[in-house]
Amino acid sequence: MAITIPGSTDRVVTIEEFLDYVGSQVDLRDTDSIIESAPMLRALANNRTLILERLNRQVKSLYSRDTVDSAQTVFLGKGDGFFVRANIWPSTADISAGRVYQDQFAYDAAHDHNYSFLTVGYFGPGYVTEIYEYDPDSIEGYAGERVELQFLERVKFGVGSAMFYRASRDVHIQYAPDDLSITINMMILRPEVMLRDQYFFDLESRTLTGFPPQLDSSRRVSIVRMAGYTGDADSAQLLTDLARTHPCRRTRLAAFEALAQLQPPRAAEIWETACRDREPLVAHAAQRRLAALGA
Repeated sequence: MAITIPGSTDRVVTIEEFLDYVGSQVDLRDTDSIIESAPMLRALANNRTLILERLNRQVKSLYSRDTVDSAQTVFLGKGDGFFVRANIWPSTADISAGRVYQDQFAYDAAHDHNYSFLTVGYFGPGYVTEIYEYDPDSIEGYAGERVELQFLERVKFGVGSAMFYRASRDVHIQYAPDDLSITINMMILRPEVMLRDQYFFDLESRTLTGFPPQLDSSRRVSIVRMAGYTGDADSAQLLTDLARTHPCRRTRLAAFEALAQLQPPRAAEIWETACRDREPLVAHAAQRRLAALGA
C-alpha cells in the first residue's frame, strides 16, 4: 500500500543539502532507502524560504522572456535519477470563483502514477485523498477493462504529513483543500517510466477509463496515428519496424493500427501478425480486429 510515514523533525536543510544527501546516501532502486529519506524531506519542508525564493525568481522572470513553471508545479532541483518540485493545490473557493480550472489539478479523478515518489505537506490545510491499490500484472491495460481495486485509507494531507507512493500500484483521488496548499515531492525517475503506462480509473464501475495525454506513450501514439492517416511507403516501413520491435506495448498496438489504416488491403495480414505479440493488450486487440474483419 501507499506508505504513510510517521514522524517529525525540527531540522531545517537547504535544497542543496537535500540534493547532496539523496545523491550520496539514498539508493533510488530500494524502496526502504527512499522511505528512510523522509526525515530529510521533512527537514526541507521546514525551510520556510524554500519556495518563496523560487517564486520571487519566477515573478521577476515575468518581465523577461524566460519560461516559468507550470500552473501547478515549482521546480526546486534535481539529481541523478530524481528531481524535487513543489506542487500547488488551489482551494475549492479558487475553483468556484473560476480563478483556476479543476481539470488542471487532477481533482476528483482517480489515477495512478508510472513513477514512485515521496511527498510531504509544506503549507496550508492540505487536500483530502483516498487511496486504493491494484495489481498491475493482473490487467491488460485497455480503456473499459475491469480492475480489482482495494480501498486502503482516506487521509488529510496537512503540513508535515509524509507518504511514499508506489509506481503503478497505488491509486488515489484528491479533493480540493479548504485553502491553498503546497506539497513538496521527490520524484523517482527510473528508466522504465518511459515505457510504463499510467491510468485513470472509474471507482464506481472499477474500470480503466483512459490515459493522461501528457504521457510519453500517449505522445508516441498520437504521432503514430497521424502517420496512419498521412503516411507513405517510407512511413509504412517505419511503422512495421515499430510494430515489431518497440518496447512499449501501446506504441506497438498503435503502429499495427496505423499500418492497417495506411494499407487496408493488408489489414488481415497485419492483424494476424499482431496476434503473435507477446503482450495480451496487443494480441487480444488484434484478435478482435480480425473477428471484425471476418478473417
